[in-house]
Formats: sequence, structure tokens, C-alpha cells
Amino acid sequence: MLDELLRTDVPTAAPETPIADVATVMRDTDADAVVVLDEDRPLGIITPATLGRAVVAGEDLGSESVAELVSGDPVTIRRVASRSDLVAVFAREDVREAIVLDEMDQYVGIVSFKDVLTAYSREFDALLDLLE
Repeated sequence: MLDELLRTDVPTAAPETPIADVATVMRDTDADAVVVLDEDRPLGIITPATLGRAVVAGEDLGSESVAELVSGDPVTIRRVASRSDLVAVFAREDVREAIVLDEMDQYVGIVSFKDVLTAYSREFDALLDLLE
């Protein structure tokens, strides 16, 4: 299960939220992601890279909504999946974050590539400690 990697405290935004408002939330909360939800249905993840691409593309951050920045078909994984399943999804989809859903397809949180690396790093450190 992905519970040890799952982040449930990630800010969320409705699709009609202005891009600038999401950027402000990310800055004020030091969040590295905001999940865009339509009701309970995830539409995508906004990251600093997403915002950077919007700026470079000349998007009007004050008036355009975050719905313009997400595909509506985000990469998702079930909460009961294994870490190896998650790594396979990251490789297959060429992404760094995935939205985690419960058995009823409801949003639970997100996991990132960094979260996986951190977990494996802790386990590797524990193995090295055994050698001392």
C-alpha cells in the first residue's frame, strides 16, 4: 500500500480557480503541488513547472483558470498499489507525481517521485546500519 508515501495535506483547487490564486497558495504554503478537483474527481496536478510553462506561454495568470493548465486525464494510482507499481507508473507515464484514489475512485492524496526516493533512501540507510 502507498499509505507510507501518501501526502493528504496537498492544497486543492476548483477548475475555475484563477491561475494566480493557485500560485499564491503555493507560495504562501510552500506547496510543491496543488491538485485540481472537480467535485471529488481529480483533473490534474499543478506544480511550479506547470506555472513556469504557463508564464513562458504568455498565459494571463490573473484571469485564466487552472482548468486551462490540466489535461483532465491525470495519472492516477490506487491506494492499495505497491511501491513497485508506482515506480512502473512513473516510468510508463513519464511523470513525477500521481494522484492516489481509493477503491471508490475518490481522491485521497498524491505521491511523488521524491517521496519514493526518500522512502527507499531511509530503507537503504537502515540496511547500511546493519553492516556496522
